[in-house]
Amino acid sequence: MTLSPSTPVSRFQRAALYTQRVFERDKLANKHRKEIAKFFISQRDLTLQYLKKLGPLFEEKSPLVKTQAEIPGWDAVWNEIAKRSTEELKRIIIDAEIDGLKAGSTRGSTELSMTGPLPKTTFNLANPRAVAFMKENGGSLQYIRGIQDTTKSELQTIITDALDTGKSYGQLEKEIKTRFSEYSEKLPGKDITRAHLIAITETGKAYEEGNAEFARGLADAGITMVKTWETSKDDRVSDGCQENEDEGPIPINQYHTSGHMHPPRFPSCRCYESYEQAGSD
Repeated sequence: MTLSPSTPVSRFQRAALYTQRVFERDKLANKHRKEIAKFFISQRDLTLQYLKKLGPLFEEKSPLVKTQAEIPGWDAVWNEIAKRSTEELKRIIIDAEIDGLKAGSTRGSTELSMTGPLPKTTFNLANPRAVAFMKENGGSLQYIRGIQDTTKSELQTIITDALDTGKSYGQLEKEIKTRFSEYSEKLPGKDITRAHLIAITETGKAYEEGNAEFARGLADAGITMVKTWETSKDDRVSDGCQENEDEGPIPINQYHTSGHMHPPRFPSCRCYESYEQAGSD
């Protein structure tokens, strides 16, 4: 941490820290992936329960519905589904964020303590910055609504296609089950499920925020801190992340070239932020 990144020891140390961080973040993501997958299975069952109200549409001989917005009764059906599932989704996402914030803060404390004794500083979820993060990210109703709206839109497309092509209600039901399976189960030919992507994104953002909050706590205690964007240093690194790393150490409250305060720059980004006292090399 305090050694120059050009020395072999520091390169080895940073590589070890990267491995530890990846392991911790993957463990967190996998834990909450399971919870999100369970949510989608539960929402599937709820959807099929309410969707039976639209069953008569597949028996009538009236002209077929041509647009998603014109599906008779769909909005009312979905509103009931969302009403009964939103609070559970919000709970799961908030739990993932809390775990990420705590783990990231602990990681920050562990790594920075390698440089020597630290001033007394604490991190807790009552911290105004942590509260703001929770409100602005996965814990926000806007974010939860975004997940729900994506599901609604994809179901609308499936229903419209079924009506358009004259499929039976049984065929529609089968297609909806398949789509929810794609959300929650890793199927052949798919690298990642929707549940896993949500878990990776939310725990990853919170993990890095918790790490940043610990460093900011040291800055609040009067220590001048700097940060460095760290990539996985392989051929999969994106140009934007490489540009951020090429900046080298920058002030803790400065945005990186990409406009981000810290990783992740995009869902499933593998980068992390390292922090150290200015002039500690």
